[in-house]
Amino acid sequence: MSLRRFVMLRYIYNKFFTKSQKHKIKGKYLRINRLITDRLFSYNSEKLKRAFRELGIERGDTILVHSSFNFFNGFQGNPQDVIYCLINLLGENGNLLMVSLPYESSSYEYLRKGPVFDVRSTPSKMGILSEIFRRKEGVFRSLHPTHPLLAFGKDAAWIVEGHHKCLYPCGKDTPFDKFRSRNGKVLFFDVPFGTFTFIHYIEDEIKDMLPFQLYRNEPMTARVLGYNGDEFIVKTFTFGDFAVKNRNPSILENFLLKEKMLKKTKIGKTKLMLVGAEDAVQCARKMVEEKVYFYNNTIQ
Repeated sequence: MSLRRFVMLRYIYNKFFTKSQKHKIKGKYLRINRLITDRLFSYNSEKLKRAFRELGIERGDTILVHSSFNFFNGFQGNPQDVIYCLINLLGENGNLLMVSLPYESSSYEYLRKGPVFDVRSTPSKMGILSEIFRRKEGVFRSLHPTHPLLAFGKDAAWIVEGHHKCLYPCGKDTPFDKFRSRNGKVLFFDVPFGTFTFIHYIEDEIKDMLPFQLYRNEPMTARVLGYNGDEFIVKTFTFGDFAVKNRNPSILENFLLKEKMLKKTKIGKTKLMLVGAEDAVQCARKMVEEKVYFYNNTIQ
């Protein structure tokens, strides 16, 4: 359909149909869409597990997942089924991780509002899978107000331990650093590469090689409530305005694709991607050595 025809149909829809008629049209559209998806694009947990294996996920791996969940993308299950599929695939020696940032803005804007981060109840704003995973029994959450990580598996407690003591939220000794030490892999489940939170760890690794200051001059503070309800103050650096406004993960994505380090596949209508943490770090280092940065408006 051409853009002109789409605009015309949208105009007619908004101009001449009542609210009740629009509701009925939308309902019919959703039913037809679901019917087509079920007939042509449906897949179950076993097929999803096979797709994960073919992508490169193995038993015993440590996987960091970025995700969204769309009921119209073909999966014949619910968000919990995706989580259990991964846990079953990784086995008792594996680790499943997800980010659980409690905001959708920048960490600086979030902390300016003076929030209290309660590790037990502050929701994750990183999608429904992340929030459901947060509530799962046996999942650990790191005690950091801006970049808390969720972990389930053999090394989960160790992975999240001590995060609140790290001045740099994604740097050395954080869960992201431990994730890398376990030869971790990042899985994108129906989300674009721009959701790549591990890029903040990479930024910290190369911060002295960047042509601008990565962090703000002074750390900020936040009130945190621990697992026992005890309150304490956490200090953390936040990213500077230049990094926040000009960060462009697609530049790194293109280099990873060029180096054949980023794998992509599709099952039903669901898009999957996988990249090794170490591969991403080394690719970024190579870029920086060539004076190429994953930021817009960088003076080179």
